[in-house]
Amino acid sequence: MVVLLDAMRKGYKVDVAAIRAQLIKEADGLDFGTPDKALEASYDTWALAEILDIAGDKDLAVKYMNKALNYKNIWNKDFRDITKHDVDRMQARGLYQGTIWQYRWFVPFDVKGLIALTGGEEQFIQQLDHFFDKDLYNHANEPDLQAPLMYNATSQPWKSQRLMHAYAVDTVIQYYFNDNSRGIDPFVDRIYKNIPQSYIRTMDDDAGAMSAWFVFTACGIHPAAVGMPVYYLNVPLFPSVKLSWPGKQPLQITTQNFSDKNVYIAKVELNGKVLKRNYLTHEEIMKGGKLVITASAVPVKEQATERWVSEVKP
Repeated sequence: MVVLLDAMRKGYKVDVAAIRAQLIKEADGLDFGTPDKALEASYDTWALAEILDIAGDKDLAVKYMNKALNYKNIWNKDFRDITKHDVDRMQARGLYQGTIWQYRWFVPFDVKGLIALTGGEEQFIQQLDHFFDKDLYNHANEPDLQAPLMYNATSQPWKSQRLMHAYAVDTVIQYYFNDNSRGIDPFVDRIYKNIPQSYIRTMDDDAGAMSAWFVFTACGIHPAAVGMPVYYLNVPLFPSVKLSWPGKQPLQITTQNFSDKNVYIAKVELNGKVLKRNYLTHEEIMKGGKLVITASAVPVKEQATERWVSEVKP
């Protein structure tokens, strides 16, 4: 349902009335039985609520949105306390492929609500810092793939800019894998390599998720959350990238001050206009034109940048 909503928000026509009953049946059968599945099911339930709202079924949309918001009770019960002994153990509490630390960030549809649950922005940033500083992040599997982007929802977006570059092309430390293991000795190397066996051990590429993560990062734009037509920005991995589609103006992305050391955004210009924000909309991308990202070797912290943060308003 999340993918269906994403397509609708990006201009694809969907006859919701023709599939409404099946969508509701699928949502009513979602599995909330374990903490990880409960968060995933909440995301799908939110997507159904949004689809119903777009289709004009307002009352039913409210019903499913309230059900999706129950994720807060689930999160408070299983993900709030990060002092427990099992929070970094694979498959603790019935989790499928991940840890409490990795799954606790999986609320892409309501990051504003998630920030509030952690105790506010300061606590949210501190907990993200701990997560990455202690190498609790797992780039070998999907549950926490969006976590490096989450500083973009705070006053410190430069930390996301650094992390996106690091996990794409730098040497990193990786303890976790997707076969439900946590290595005693870490993997220390580049995750992506230009060789036939290009991924680290057991790395999961379901539906091309890992490949897409790299391609988006390489281009300098990355979906903030599937189901929302917004893309966060990072410094591209190339001095020039062109995104083309039939019958429309391409988007030419250029990196000024390009260097493998310049991983922070100093300035963004779209069609000659300076953007005081760290994101583009899908509509802006599809209109094409020229996007110029000026890179810096040091974080540019004093910019008055407008933030985009996902939020649920029941």
